[in-house]
Amino acid sequence: MELLVAADDRTGAFETAAALADRGAGPVPVSAWPAKPPAATVAVVDLGSRHALVADAARRAATLPSAARQAHKIDSTLRGNWAEELGARAATHPVLLVPALPAFGRTCVGGVVLEHGRPVHEGTAGTDVRRRVCGSRPADALRAAGAGGVVELADPAAIGRWLEAPSGVAVADAADTAAIDAAVTAWATAPTDVVLAGTSAVIGAAAPALGMRAAPARPPAFGGPVLVACGSVHPAARRQLAAAGRAGHAVTLLADDLAAGTLRAAGVLILATEIPVGDVDAPLAAAAAAALAGGVTELLRQVGCGALIVLGGDTVAAVAGDASVVVHGSIGVGTAWAEVAGFDQPVITRSGGFGSEHALVELIGRCRTV
Repeated sequence: MELLVAADDRTGAFETAAALADRGAGPVPVSAWPAKPPAATVAVVDLGSRHALVADAARRAATLPSAARQAHKIDSTLRGNWAEELGARAATHPVLLVPALPAFGRTCVGGVVLEHGRPVHEGTAGTDVRRRVCGSRPADALRAAGAGGVVELADPAAIGRWLEAPSGVAVADAADTAAIDAAVTAWATAPTDVVLAGTSAVIGAAAPALGMRAAPARPPAFGGPVLVACGSVHPAARRQLAAAGRAGHAVTLLADDLAAGTLRAAGVLILATEIPVGDVDAPLAAAAAAALAGGVTELLRQVGCGALIVLGGDTVAAVAGDASVVVHGSIGVGTAWAEVAGFDQPVITRSGGFGSEHALVELIGRCRTV
């Protein structure tokens, strides 16, 4: 295997696989831990560690199979156990972390991750009802997690010097795509034991940097009703649901005969979970995701759909389960499309924290017009 990528949730895994496919890796398989990644030049494994116990997340990251090159996708708003995971990996391999996703205004400047110039933990981007994000400086989180040799790198020259004798974890600034490409190109020519960590944009840049040149796949042909499943309670996702409702799309909490009739007649239906009161514990989140996945299965049984859109990492994991997955590319920033075993239609996934208020309406429109 030329490149093995770890991600901490399912939408992140799909998003990263899509970014790699877009930039030359060809179709990318995605597997769910602890299943062994399929034999492929490039593969992505979902560790399922976003909300795991810290020790479990670190152990999963430390026991990944070997590959010629390793990469580790982290959440662009610093949610999850990424610091502990990278700390575990840094015990045996130096780690270069580039925590930037410019397409959504998320950059790293002066060692601080910002969203449109504001520390990411101060805005809604860092919202997580299962664990709050409390800081925006990755180096602080890494040191708190026990990682040793943590340094901050302000420019390409500093990255180059660190890569001459890499050790510990280096956090590199990046304010735009050019800075990301420069950092990843430097990584690609560095010792092969350095783990590249960062957002999907950073990991995607590894494909051309490593000389991958496969032609991007053409978007799928959609035909028939569009079913949307949203289990995310991120404010961005909920704003998108509200905008979809105002645009005339039906939003329901129940996958019953009435919902199936609406989907069949109107051509679009959004199946969502209720917004919880307060923080959410693991059993409640799992139950909500499982119930939503069951609703998706029932509606697809009754109505032949041309596309299934799934928002939110826990939702994607519940809907796809352990099925075989091949991601072919993106149909928008952060929006992956995949073939999932057991589903007759393309499955389109996106993080609940991505996109403008009208992003879901626009995505539905694309699926109905292509």
